[in-house]
Amino acid sequence: MRSRVLTAIGLIPFVLGTFFCASIWPLLLLAGVVAILCALELQTLLKRPSPSFGALYGVLMCLIVAPGPISALAPPNAGLGFGLGGALIGVAAVLYASRLAKDSVVKWILADLVSVLWFMMPLWCLLELHKMIPHGSSWVFANPILMAVVPLWGGDTAAIFAGKAFGKHPLAPKISPKKTVEGGIANLLACCLVALPLGTWIGYSWPVALACGAAAGIFGQVGDLFESYVKRQAGVKDSGSLLPGHGGLLDRIDSVLFTAPIVYAILTFFKLQ
Repeated sequence: MRSRVLTAIGLIPFVLGTFFCASIWPLLLLAGVVAILCALELQTLLKRPSPSFGALYGVLMCLIVAPGPISALAPPNAGLGFGLGGALIGVAAVLYASRLAKDSVVKWILADLVSVLWFMMPLWCLLELHKMIPHGSSWVFANPILMAVVPLWGGDTAAIFAGKAFGKHPLAPKISPKKTVEGGIANLLACCLVALPLGTWIGYSWPVALACGAAAGIFGQVGDLFESYVKRQAGVKDSGSLLPGHGGLLDRIDSVLFTAPIVYAILTFFKLQ
């Protein structure tokens, strides 16, 4: 637990700094690094020893999202379907690839070309959320991207303490034996309680903020269970060892990967009204 807390203390200020910077470039650089590291971890989970195409996808994402002639070609709000659809395809590809034989040609294609969408599209959605901020200042603290990340932090913390204090009923014993129904309920409630004041501070109405909190509380836990299932298929405890107390990078952001596209869809929808 101590190493988990110390790792979080070290990472959170750095991550928030990229969120608060009005320029997209620090977050874009962070997303590119995360994409490459996640590609390497996914390669291990799917038992594919060959070089991954994660770096290529990272470059493509940078070209599409970064301000410039390529991003200008995209029609307004076309990214909503692009992000949600791509994330769904990536999840399906990871699920399928994790069940295939190691020497399968189909698995090679899925692992190297399609499965990376599992984390690439949510990262892209986070970048799009960052682009919703108003221009004109160097730092923007009331940033919509916070709605896809900060409630999850509150939910994870509540789930740990509530699960240890009151947890009696397993949530998904065959996938993640330590998770309990009581912890899951605490996670959902905490996500909503964090999202309500956070969303109204950023400038959203309370129903929008509550919807984002509920999305974090529900889809964040689904994302966590999904990655746990993939690890069970791979026969490993963690996706890596990069982050002490957490495991790999995918272990740390698995909840964000399912939450970011949904929060992006919610905030995009209400932005259009």
